[in-house]
Amino acid sequence: MATQIVVSPPSTPVIEPWTIHDSNITLHECLSRRNPPIPNEIILQILDDSSRWIRTKIINAGLANDNELTRVGSHVRNHGQQQILATNQLSSLEVARIRRVVFTFRSQDQGWSGDPLHHGTFNGSWTWFEASLTRFIGTDYSEQERDDLTKIKEEKEKVRYQLQRNRHAGREPENYRHELGIDHALLQQVEEGDSFVLWARARYPAWENRVYKAVIEVWCVDDLEGVLKSTA
Repeated sequence: MATQIVVSPPSTPVIEPWTIHDSNITLHECLSRRNPPIPNEIILQILDDSSRWIRTKIINAGLANDNELTRVGSHVRNHGQQQILATNQLSSLEVARIRRVVFTFRSQDQGWSGDPLHHGTFNGSWTWFEASLTRFIGTDYSEQERDDLTKIKEEKEKVRYQLQRNRHAGREPENYRHELGIDHALLQQVEEGDSFVLWARARYPAWENRVYKAVIEVWCVDDLEGVLKSTA
């Protein structure tokens, strides 16, 4: 009996997602191969465009569904304020390259109030979000160093910027997105070792900030580290 040959269809290649960083590398290759080649210093200036910035940090507190949430209020353990998210510490290279920080969150207040005039608006709302810097304190410091870092941390966390108030007596959670650019005071104050923080706040009895999801993104100029060294 003749042998049956089964011809398998060609396998589908796995296509990796094309990133902004990949695009920047390709652009660098094209510009550096021109005759005469464009200097790396000029190429880096070209890459300092918002369409070519890269996301170097992303941290999120994503919850499975709208039945899982963090409650912030004067009547619960956090006494009306809680750190929802904080990025890990920023290096000196990142601080020099940061161009924007994006805060995204899904939230609502307690869904009712005794002030029907402002229902459905953002007026008279006593639940809100703030952004600040902080400084983490590790265990590998001397007692004096820890004291000094604690003072720095407290001073940084005192300076906060309001991002968003919840809709007054909101019946459903809503999505909010706030982008802080390089000219914003928060980014002007950032230093090596700092972290970006998202705070949830609530004031007065019965007011409650209900947080379902939160994300912090840090976007920086792509310095093509490693690529430029190999072409030097």
